[in-house]
Amino acid sequence: MSASVGRGLLIAAGAVIVAAIAMAVVKMGGPGAQRQMRLDERRVQDLSRIDQELRGYFDAHKALPPDLAKLAAQPGLALPINDPDTTAPYAYQPGQNGRFRLCARFATDTAQEPTQMRDPMQLGDKQWRHPAGDHCYERDASADKS
Repeated sequence: MSASVGRGLLIAAGAVIVAAIAMAVVKMGGPGAQRQMRLDERRVQDLSRIDQELRGYFDAHKALPPDLAKLAAQPGLALPINDPDTTAPYAYQPGQNGRFRLCARFATDTAQEPTQMRDPMQLGDKQWRHPAGDHCYERDASADKS
């Protein structure tokens, strides 16, 4: 094999590698898009944890707390009640008979996320789907969570 053929093969292999990396970045999004998806996954984890704690609080007190600060102030509880990026508090609105709303501002739409990038624990969990932007979840602490 001559030097020019070897050089040509090396250049072709390099071009294929660069093209594969470029296609992966386009499909998965760049570092900024991946960061936004990770932040949204964290928001969903936080809201899910708040939901669980609100249910436990309701079971124990037969009422919902007036705000998330009171919920988070329980002894021995380290509860994330602020957005991991903006540090703004998550919105919470207690209602009647154990009903409440939990809200957050999401950067991404779960319908647009590549499935390989989503948290495997959240895949198929339809209750936490969200659009980009402000979104609220209607919950009921008195209902059996299934």
